[in-house]
Amino acid sequence: MREAAKAQCIYIFVEGESEEAVLHILLEECGLDLNKHGIVIANYNGIGNLKSSIRLLRKTLSHDRPIIVTYDDDLAGKREVRDAGDELITYFKIPQAPVVRFSDGSEGGSLEEAFSPDVFIDSSFESDMVFNGDPRMKSDFSSAFDASKPWFSQLARFVESRGGRAASINKIKLCENMAQLCDPIPDTFKKLAALALSLRERYPVKSPNDVDLSFLKNH
Repeated sequence: MREAAKAQCIYIFVEGESEEAVLHILLEECGLDLNKHGIVIANYNGIGNLKSSIRLLRKTLSHDRPIIVTYDDDLAGKREVRDAGDELITYFKIPQAPVVRFSDGSEGGSLEEAFSPDVFIDSSFESDMVFNGDPRMKSDFSSAFDASKPWFSQLARFVESRGGRAASINKIKLCENMAQLCDPIPDTFKKLAALALSLRERYPVKSPNDVDLSFLKNH
């Protein structure tokens, strides 16, 4: 049955490595056994690749089971995501509820904004992150931090203002830190786990003995 679950998997598409790392940690904690339930987290490597990834998916997989497509609810995500009317594709924005306001006046967020501000700040100044976790730097950033504006860009500007390089911030490690430090688990990830479980209930894994292979007689 585990092999059958893998063969009949439900895909959760994610934007990048940060999302991939976070979901592997948090979905399991939400009670979703990726192997048992046949859930595969697949990285489409950036919102700009989403449309082509879905187009390729339709051509290469038997399109008989659901797919969850996650995306950041930021300016790029809002621009690129268009519901194609495919009943087997469910689009899931991260975070589920708007957190920050963007330059065009719209509201939404990215992966980091699915967590609490405290978890983001604590994770940014862990010993393996910026300025080796210097508590004075953390205090200065906390004082200037505005939770209503995009969070990661504020961290990047702060690092550069103190002589560092924004490009040196390990965003994957930052997101792993957030996933490990958060308590309780943010609602966005609980809802995603619940969605995956509900879809699996609607499309249960069939035993290999129950799979209809009659079509092979015609080939």
